[in-house]
Amino acid sequence: MPLPQHLTIGLLSHNPGWEILLEQIGAIWEVIPATAELTAARYSVIIANGSASNATISQRLVAYVEEGGSLLEEGSTLSNTIFRAGQPNRGQQWQGGMPTPFPFRNGNILTLGMKVGKQAADTRAKRRLFAAPSAILPSEIVARGNKGEQRMLIHFLLSRLHSLRGLPFVTRWRFPNNAPTIFCYRIDSDHGTQLQIEQLHHLSLAYQLPITWFLHTEAHQGWLGRFAEFEGDELGVHCHRHRTFKGYRENVENIRRAMELLRQHGITPRGFAAPNGFWNPAVADAVADCGFLYSSEFSLGYDDLPFFPWLRWRGRFGTLQVPIHPVSPGNFRRVGAATAQMIEHYQTTLQSKVMAAEPVIFYHHPTHQQWGVTEAIFADVRRHNIPAITMGQYAEWWARRSKASVRANLQNGLLTVATQPADGGDAPSDLWISVEHHCEKGALMPANATVRLEDIRWEREVQPPAKRQRVPSFNFKMLFHSVEDSLTRLRQ
Repeated sequence: MPLPQHLTIGLLSHNPGWEILLEQIGAIWEVIPATAELTAARYSVIIANGSASNATISQRLVAYVEEGGSLLEEGSTLSNTIFRAGQPNRGQQWQGGMPTPFPFRNGNILTLGMKVGKQAADTRAKRRLFAAPSAILPSEIVARGNKGEQRMLIHFLLSRLHSLRGLPFVTRWRFPNNAPTIFCYRIDSDHGTQLQIEQLHHLSLAYQLPITWFLHTEAHQGWLGRFAEFEGDELGVHCHRHRTFKGYRENVENIRRAMELLRQHGITPRGFAAPNGFWNPAVADAVADCGFLYSSEFSLGYDDLPFFPWLRWRGRFGTLQVPIHPVSPGNFRRVGAATAQMIEHYQTTLQSKVMAAEPVIFYHHPTHQQWGVTEAIFADVRRHNIPAITMGQYAEWWARRSKASVRANLQNGLLTVATQPADGGDAPSDLWISVEHHCEKGALMPANATVRLEDIRWEREVQPPAKRQRVPSFNFKMLFHSVEDSLTRLRQ
């Protein structure tokens, strides 16, 4: 009887960026122990993220590929060494904007020129434009690189490298149970009047969709208790004074003042969203020390799955980030967009996220009103039958997903998946396992199951990463908005 084929990805060396990506993807992976045998049966794919210039490591990786393994190489040290040794030319490496593997002996090598791990852990931000139907494109200060696009690319490439070996790509599913996606609606309550708040609450009740409120407590003193009556909604901290500071002490005092006022009304917040979406090391430290379950800042990540950011100055991962789509109706108002254009943008974005099995998390501000936009979004969610939950519920579930340990192997066509939490006990009942095969079809199965691969009912198509829309890097409004925002922050 042949040995079982383990469906485990081997990471050559510790790297925060790669670990963030693999956890987002929900891959079965491990950092390869120094004494481990690099066999094709032990590792379905190996990611050579460290230096492969070491002669011993290079020889072991070459032997792994010769045996039939799939190698994803960050950089091109190993592949260049192979070709200098007289192997055939690797041929076209990019096809249709996608890096492609090349065969070597019995296996395959896929070379990435970019430093994926470094980009995934990047914390820099910049103002950028977003595709929209308006004549002037809206802009926002967001993470410098689109981490979501990078993660989707790496997911697809790992699935491809498995398929080249005739192996399924097994991951933890990204939503509770077998939901195809989820919807969250976030409101940053900045200076919202009680009438504006009530109007949003009325829409929430009418469509029976929960809202995740991040409260600007200074603006609502005297009637904060009203929020505690919003049954089914989540109440988090935005700020007391509407400002993000560069120093730790100012941030933590601002946050704790807001938390104190909320607790006086029986509200125990689990989530935080910084004013203006700004993230910095001082904010990260304050959020961690205040004990939040999660935070959400689009200057660190947007249009992506949740992740634990790497705090290099602390030498550990920080509080869970729940990214959102960073374009609000307020961004559209600043460029003179019509309501119909705003609605078209959100309907198009929702549709693309449903197709890609990505979370749909939009946000808004009461002071910008645009109730017709909110109602159109809610109606679209109902039309697509998308499960609606709060951001805190998604964060809580994601934290349990992160702790689930999954093992899978394939033997004589029989796929076996075993799952348990890191601390033992039963696997979460709402965690499902995704199986992708031949980079074309996918299915979901329970967290503990044994099934013959040929008997799986393939329920969905596997979508390759969508081609990036070409968006200009600058328009005249960007400069105006940057100056305007700076002046506003000085007054806060």
